[in-house]
Amino acid sequence: MKVSQNWLKNLVEINSTPEDLSEKLSIGGFEVESLENCSENVNGVVLGKVLSVLKHEGSDKLSICQVDIGNPKNLQIICGASNIKPNIYVYVATVGAELNAVNLTIKRSEIRGVLSEGMICSLQELGLEDSSDGIEIIDEELALKHKLGTPGSNLLQLNDFIYDLAITANRPDGMSVIGIAREISALLESKLDFPQLNHKYEINLLKEIQLCPEAITSNCLYTITCINGVNGEKLSPRWLRDRIEKSGIKSINLLVDLTNYILLEQGQPLHAFDKDKLSNLIGKEVSPNDFSVRKAKDNESLKCLDGKNYDLNENITIITCCDKPVAIAGVIGGLETSVTNTTSSIYLEGAVFNPVTIRKSSREIGVRTESSSRYEKGISSKNTIDAVTRAINLLEEYYPINLPIINTSNLINNEDVSIKLRRNRIHKILGPLIINDQLNKRNLSDNEIVDKLLLIGCTLKSKEYGWDVAVIPNRSQDLIREIDLIEEIARLIGYDRFDLNLPNPIKPGKLSPEQLALKKVKSGFIENGFNEVLSYSLVPEDKESLIKISNPLLLETSCLRDNIWEEHLEIVNRNIKSGQTSCYIFEVGNVFYKNSEFIQEEILNGAIYGNKKFGEWVNSGKDNDLNYYEARGKLKEALSSLNIKVDDKPTNSIDFLHPGRTAKLFIEGKDAGYFGEIHPKLILDKTALKKVYLFSINIPNLLGASTRKNKWIPIYKEYPIVPKMERDINFIFSKEYLISEITSEIKKTGKNLLEDVNLIDVFEDINFGENFISYTFRLSYRDKDKTLLDSDISSIHSNIVSKVEKRFNTKLR
Repeated sequence: MKVSQNWLKNLVEINSTPEDLSEKLSIGGFEVESLENCSENVNGVVLGKVLSVLKHEGSDKLSICQVDIGNPKNLQIICGASNIKPNIYVYVATVGAELNAVNLTIKRSEIRGVLSEGMICSLQELGLEDSSDGIEIIDEELALKHKLGTPGSNLLQLNDFIYDLAITANRPDGMSVIGIAREISALLESKLDFPQLNHKYEINLLKEIQLCPEAITSNCLYTITCINGVNGEKLSPRWLRDRIEKSGIKSINLLVDLTNYILLEQGQPLHAFDKDKLSNLIGKEVSPNDFSVRKAKDNESLKCLDGKNYDLNENITIITCCDKPVAIAGVIGGLETSVTNTTSSIYLEGAVFNPVTIRKSSREIGVRTESSSRYEKGISSKNTIDAVTRAINLLEEYYPINLPIINTSNLINNEDVSIKLRRNRIHKILGPLIINDQLNKRNLSDNEIVDKLLLIGCTLKSKEYGWDVAVIPNRSQDLIREIDLIEEIARLIGYDRFDLNLPNPIKPGKLSPEQLALKKVKSGFIENGFNEVLSYSLVPEDKESLIKISNPLLLETSCLRDNIWEEHLEIVNRNIKSGQTSCYIFEVGNVFYKNSEFIQEEILNGAIYGNKKFGEWVNSGKDNDLNYYEARGKLKEALSSLNIKVDDKPTNSIDFLHPGRTAKLFIEGKDAGYFGEIHPKLILDKTALKKVYLFSINIPNLLGASTRKNKWIPIYKEYPIVPKMERDINFIFSKEYLISEITSEIKKTGKNLLEDVNLIDVFEDINFGENFISYTFRLSYRDKDKTLLDSDISSIHSNIVSKVEKRFNTKLR
């Protein structure tokens, strides 16, 4: 946002230098990115009068001029302009002047044998125009108001500074000169002098107007006002042209410039339609009820003010007249109904749209304008009627217009919404104020609090607890809570003036068991050769089940992800394409689901590809892929730092994993995730380039199990001083039974003396049958008090054998 200091001085008393004011604005939250001295390019340029012009004998184009700049001696200047003549007033660059626009320093020099003591300038040479046909001839009436030798900056109104402010999204009031003036008033504690509005126009409620409910919500507004008796040929007065051009907007004509002026001054975008062009477009006399706001259709297009033809779609909100598009709402107007030098009547539009719809429209057509940037930040509908009134007031000064009627979609409730501000809350949040270099400290007084809030336009009602505070409309977007008001008080007083407000006593922080466990998990993976990755949680809308975000920046980032494995597969593929022979990655992140309500789940996800080797000669030329058990072992090693058991149960229910090489993972009997090989069909269609193993574990389940008291805190156990007794048993089982089921049954039956059960042998034979397999288990028995005899374990061992035979329909071999 660029703004002229001279413009600001008309609205607020400025009692500091531009440099000091820039620093105060930056500290206050309006960062000044640059400060431009407008007179810098015309230093040394003064008002002069050409007394005589003689032809240069050595040139057909050069002239020898005698110029009076108010000094006792006239200057002799060689000039090559075709429009040079006696008795005209000109801008003269004296010796020593630096014309930055043409990179020239004026020196006393001879031109073809004749001395030249300066330069008569064009506006191009002064850096004020892109091109000039000759020297600038100053209007005699203007020149006679000044003495010869007066600095050119005075005549050109360049004794000014331009502040280029970086306005943050939470301060939309900074997108108006009035908002900046109010901020300066608060920072300098100076007086404001805003223009007075003449509210003499009738307000008419439009009952039949059709408005898109998404674009014009309950706190939005649409107004349209017919104004006759204007003239599109009339140019803007110098003061108006100077203000908008210093703000970076090109002057076109008075009608267009006034709408831009209100946009800059009030922060309210306005748009003017040519009434006659609208009538020609719809084939009848246009009326306010002919206007509407709706979503565009896929087969529509609109040629806009920038001369480009835009294809419209349902993501773009448009203004229509009798259902014919005439503008893209809040972004840019249509060329066919634009104001030109033939315009004699206009319809003036002033509206407040939903910021989300404007952002969508702007993104769809790839255009961001002064209007759209203000709508996107959010503006108050309570200012719209005032801004339209201000525009009509200015139009009345230059055109013989009749009193127009302001037609509005709804009547805005101007009742103030009060924010409860508690005195003790202010003191608790901000702490004491430092007085006299920390020798004295005190809390803020009520007068100091009230004064600062009054400076930003608030009105206060005293209460026992403090105040009820009403905020002005253009601050209603960012001052909505008690803490916002407290922040404003601190900002205006100065954060550096408050004492440190540390907790007493200061309690050191520490990581919770869950945080420590997660740290252990990450360290375990890294120690086992995994790399931690971080993938983006926003994804394109490629399926209906995804949760859409309300205001995406791009279509590629318009939804929340419901899995991480797809991105991990992409990472593995990129590594394979770059020639990597292995890739072990993991990530702790969130996925999002939509059932009856939105669900956010934190998971540990990862991928394993290839076999990491320390030397290329190891298994050179052989298959580099891990088998299922080797890959599963990598995951087990990574989780070994946690004292938990993860059980595997085969499953065919995960569609992107191999149906015969996939297991669901269970922790404490609860489904906690999966581990498996990528489905062969994904390799065939090149979604996966090689055999990859994917895993996913629910973080709450993992951390909950590992941080239980009996798992998290190590318990000392005495080393056994008596020997154990081992017995091996062998059965032929159906392959449908899991090892975990068998060992669980054995442990449950022999729990008194049975210390451990281990699978020590697996054997397959065609004589067993295709669906059968032999397992050998080693059972370890121990009594902590004595050495066991065969008679001590015979009954328990027999019971285990009978239970296994009965439970799994098998016989001891």
